[in-house]
Amino acid sequence: MGLHGIDMQTTGGNIYPIATVQTAAIGIVGTAPDSAGTVAASLVTGTSILDNVITYSATELFPGMQGNALSVVAVLGDDSVTTVAATFANQELTITLVATSGASTSTAAEVVEVVNAIATPGILATLSGTGDGIIAPFQKQQLAGGKDEPYPLNTPLVIYGSQAQADLLGTTGTLHTAISEIFEQTGALIVGVRVTEGSTDALTLANIIAGIDILLSAQAAVSVTPKILITPEFSEDDGVGKKLESVATQLRAVTYLDSLSMATPADVIQRHTLYGERVEILRPRVKVTNEKGEKIYRPASAYAAGLRSRIDDVLGWWWSKSNQAMYGFEGLEQIDSWSIGDENTVANQLNMNGVSTIITYGGFRHWGNRNCSIDPLRWFEVAVRTDDILRDSIQSGLFPYLDRPLDIMLANDAVASVSAYLKEQTDLGAIHGGKAWLDEEINTAETIVAGHLYIDYDYGFKSPTERITCRVRLNTNYAKGGAQ
Repeated sequence: MGLHGIDMQTTGGNIYPIATVQTAAIGIVGTAPDSAGTVAASLVTGTSILDNVITYSATELFPGMQGNALSVVAVLGDDSVTTVAATFANQELTITLVATSGASTSTAAEVVEVVNAIATPGILATLSGTGDGIIAPFQKQQLAGGKDEPYPLNTPLVIYGSQAQADLLGTTGTLHTAISEIFEQTGALIVGVRVTEGSTDALTLANIIAGIDILLSAQAAVSVTPKILITPEFSEDDGVGKKLESVATQLRAVTYLDSLSMATPADVIQRHTLYGERVEILRPRVKVTNEKGEKIYRPASAYAAGLRSRIDDVLGWWWSKSNQAMYGFEGLEQIDSWSIGDENTVANQLNMNGVSTIITYGGFRHWGNRNCSIDPLRWFEVAVRTDDILRDSIQSGLFPYLDRPLDIMLANDAVASVSAYLKEQTDLGAIHGGKAWLDEEINTAETIVAGHLYIDYDYGFKSPTERITCRVRLNTNYAKGGAQ
């Protein structure tokens, strides 16, 4: 029925909140030859007392968890059955036993033989003992315990800050050690790619480079986009370094490159010229005691990535990781001269040339704010990351507005959402300020009809306090008991 009166309806006015994207996820590529494999589903029947124990196991046709859907049943045959028979259909193994006077006379050994003779077996059987014992009929029983390979090759994997999860990678190769080093700083969220060790170093490097590209599919595969990329024990190579830089650019991430053992300041400063704003070069290596009790030197990138993740979680993504404590190692391969007020020290010269080092000052501290950019507005890591994080968060936050009818009300709501997010980040202390607006010159009738909305926004990032200058004046008036 129609209304004779005034009907109140709500249209528009939907301002969607914008949330900051995940900033601290670490992407790592490496090797793990003895990583845990697939566990086949199985079922054990019988008893050793009767010598009729049989283990039924899923074949490669039903690997891992798929095998948990399989079942086994044993039935008595009628008088026409003179030999044991076995069939596999519809994920079920059916064993038909020979019977005399209503009781089975088939042995475990006979059952195993016929099961394993199936042309395309989904289940295989193995004996425990001689198998001379009689198999009695049993109702359908499900196989269990099948597990998929936790970290298959060339596939994005996720470790949620758990050393137990990392231990499934085994202890050989590069991944387990590097992830353990990350965990020395924090229980980070890690997206990894496990690749094959090649028969030569060159083939292994090729596999690492291919694995870095796989990080691009992490969001689709595991719903996490890594924002800090590393390949410990491989990033000394510039082929690997350039691939890390390329993928970091596509992911709006940063990457940390290790230097060769005993690389000189000249070596690393020269290398700095090859890279841009998404790359930070690290020197020196760190001293640790390995599982054999040997003193060795390890690349620093895993420690730096863990530190970056910890700073994001504890202090905020807008904080620099410079002058923050690093844990888990006992010394340095090279000690760079450093003084808090001397610009001629090696540490300061490295920093001013976009190379980070480690100093000792109340423990070990990461020392360096800069990436490899030569642009003063982009050479601080926090400047690049601030831009990335705001872009990602705003881009994601505007998703609810897509494909809705475009009018001025929707446009104003979208602008209000962006401005509210920028104000929130300002209140948090992440940025100096920011706002969004509509530019009438570009948002024309034609663009609106074409379904195209333009939103402008600005912001001011916070630089790290890289230098403090104290200006000293002598005042002899203090000698007279006071000074004005």
